[in-house]
Amino acid sequence: MKVFHGALMVMKGEKITANLYMLKGETLQEVEVSVASCSLDPGMLWHQKLGHMSEQGMKVLVEQKLLPGLTKVSLPLCEHCITSKQHRLKFNTSISRGKVVLELVHSDVWQAPVTSLGGAKYFVSFIDDYSRRCWVYPIKKKTDVFSTFKVFKARVELDSKNKIKCFKSDNGGEHTSNEFDEFCRNESIKKQFTTVHTPQQNGVAERMNRTLLERTRAMLRDASLEKAFWAEAVNTACYLVNRAPSTAIELKTPMEMWTGKPVDYSNLHVFGSIVYVYNAQEIPKLDPKSRKCKFLGYANGVKGYRLWDPTAHKVIISRDVIFAEDKLQRKEENDGIVKEKSEATQIHVEK
Repeated sequence: MKVFHGALMVMKGEKITANLYMLKGETLQEVEVSVASCSLDPGMLWHQKLGHMSEQGMKVLVEQKLLPGLTKVSLPLCEHCITSKQHRLKFNTSISRGKVVLELVHSDVWQAPVTSLGGAKYFVSFIDDYSRRCWVYPIKKKTDVFSTFKVFKARVELDSKNKIKCFKSDNGGEHTSNEFDEFCRNESIKKQFTTVHTPQQNGVAERMNRTLLERTRAMLRDASLEKAFWAEAVNTACYLVNRAPSTAIELKTPMEMWTGKPVDYSNLHVFGSIVYVYNAQEIPKLDPKSRKCKFLGYANGVKGYRLWDPTAHKVIISRDVIFAEDKLQRKEENDGIVKEKSEATQIHVEK
């Protein structure tokens, strides 16, 4: 194909397919030519040849003069690129924060792979945006979220003397039921939901769940406990997270932000450590006065510890305990020594 301006040929193309030509040479810059009916677009042709390469990548090749007949790139809208390469838009970092406690509360539900000792299959978490304090409630089914929220609301509002103003969660059915909506309307609580399949919009709750589960996995493995103890480990992880410095609140602790008082670390103990519990029942005079249990965490509202009694196969609460936190390490060292001795070879030599 040749394009003439008067007697001067200003464009020459080689036919590739039907109604598609490749420009040969360069268009004369000093001559203004308008060919509205011509379907020739060398930029789009190279774009297709290069497997729908991006415009930025094509500009690099043009600068290196690797695409003959192309001096600049200005691609029109390519529908195939949009439908084949479209991705999710960038999530902007939220700069809005709660000014007082309970101004904004985040929530999420997590499903466990196994049932806990108490029969729980899920846990629901609540996080105060201002203090970043977290509350965790193991539940047996998702429909228990609404009743758990009412218990949580009554407790925190009584403690803080503030009212929950906004409640943020995902679009799960446990958060969007009619009774839940009606309760929030009656209590003047504004509800915020995330877009479908967009957990990033509930990042505070999602990140908190990740932190809790990372610590839970580590504590269960360190204590050599079964997965059925996950609820006890999650509660203990929540207790510790509330007393650990957080970068979201300028390295202060959530409990300090919530109560205005410094945190006391004197009662912290190793999860899963050996505990000797005083036997409060009447026992014969020559029988042991204590039994060996495992430390599972801190009792809520009681001045005592949660302990696992392997003999009775149940969780007990007691304050008359003696911790032997080095027992775990000592047991591992003893196991290693026994194994080393069993693998040793006896050699008899003359005196």
